[in-house]
Amino acid sequence: MIDKVLIEKKLRKIKEFLNEIEPVKINSFEEFKNNVMAKRFIERNIELCIEQMIDVCKHIVAGLDLNEPGTYRECFEIISSNGIISKKNSNIYESMAKFRNLIIHSYDYVDDSVVYGIFKNRLTDFKTFIDEIRNYLDN
Repeated sequence: MIDKVLIEKKLRKIKEFLNEIEPVKINSFEEFKNNVMAKRFIERNIELCIEQMIDVCKHIVAGLDLNEPGTYRECFEIISSNGIISKKNSNIYESMAKFRNLIIHSYDYVDDSVVYGIFKNRLTDFKTFIDEIRNYLDN
């Protein structure tokens, strides 16, 4: 059984982390690279958003007694194949899970341009995830 209260709590945490990132004023990639505090702050909050997404995904898979995923990426594939999220967005979320693993396990090799690109252009993907999950829960 899906615990909608738990999922909603995790979705609110994603929004909270996004609200912390969005006010950061970085005007160029050079400024981003050279501002270590802001860079680490943004990286960490992106990581935390992805962690919450994975937790939501795992909870849905377990709550609906779907196939157990072997990886975090597979978790998004499973909920996509069950009509909970779109296939198009599943591909994006799978990439996020892969990026999260890179941050966690290969921190020395995180590409600053990727983090900057997410910060400047892809934060809406988190909002899309929230919307998709809420839409599923409401129906």
